[in-house]
Amino acid sequence: MMPHAVDPAGPVEPLAESAPLAWAIAPRLCPGDPQSPSACVWYHRVWQYMRLLGVISSIRTNSAFLTRTFDGLALNHPRVLISGSADYAMLAHLWHAYAGRPLDVTVVDLCPTALYLNEWYAGRLGFRLSTVHSDALEHMTNRPYDLVCTHNFVGRFDAAARRRLIARWAMLLRPGGVIVTTQRIRPNHPGQKNAFTADGVRELSARVVAAASAYPGSLGAGIDEIGAAAYQYALRQGGYVIRTTREITDAFEAEGFDVELVDEGGGMPERERDRPSSSDGTDTFRMRVVAKRRER
Repeated sequence: MMPHAVDPAGPVEPLAESAPLAWAIAPRLCPGDPQSPSACVWYHRVWQYMRLLGVISSIRTNSAFLTRTFDGLALNHPRVLISGSADYAMLAHLWHAYAGRPLDVTVVDLCPTALYLNEWYAGRLGFRLSTVHSDALEHMTNRPYDLVCTHNFVGRFDAAARRRLIARWAMLLRPGGVIVTTQRIRPNHPGQKNAFTADGVRELSARVVAAASAYPGSLGAGIDEIGAAAYQYALRQGGYVIRTTREITDAFEAEGFDVELVDEGGGMPERERDRPSSSDGTDTFRMRVVAKRRER
């Protein structure tokens, strides 16, 4: 048995219930004009369906790392900030790893859909959660956090904004507080931003339709509708390319952190199992980082 009775089966994520919920609420809660480049309904409406159908692995690629790391931090790091969240997946991993030990979580995100899904999940657990509708670059608190965690979030920022984000995390953490994060690294990517090719857009949509057609349960939305939403997702999905782990670790060190762990993930077996939400192949990897804010 794992320490502190952490369930070896992993976090519980009721995606069969929450994917139809996200599909229904995203058009109402996601801010802005759906056709605007800054809108996020294209993302939040279909994201959980792609996870439910196994088309993408998302945070599950890093479940063992997150569970092990959070378990080791739980005793002395009860106050936690989730900085940016597509859904409740990170909260599920925290709840699972803390296994009944004190846990005080705040989720900050620009989108009310992401916050709603976290509140919905916490409500199922009877867990009191704080949510903040804010840009992660602007979030403030009078009570410093012990731990900040996020998943594949820093790639949403260019290099300058990334430094501001990490500086903000340093401001929000107590001395000795910890950051735990992951980020996809693309060593061979030639551009500044990654995006699906036209063929990749069609291929992702086709994979979603095939998976939805084979799904044994009720989806709560039409297969063609979900496929069309996946097509729109692929048209818009992208982020800033990060080619080396040093681009991340140097930024942490410059903003007052000591990097206690950095690696390239679980090696080739993990890369072969990984199903990214992009067209990336096994020449990319998910780096893992644990960084501690310096005491002085």
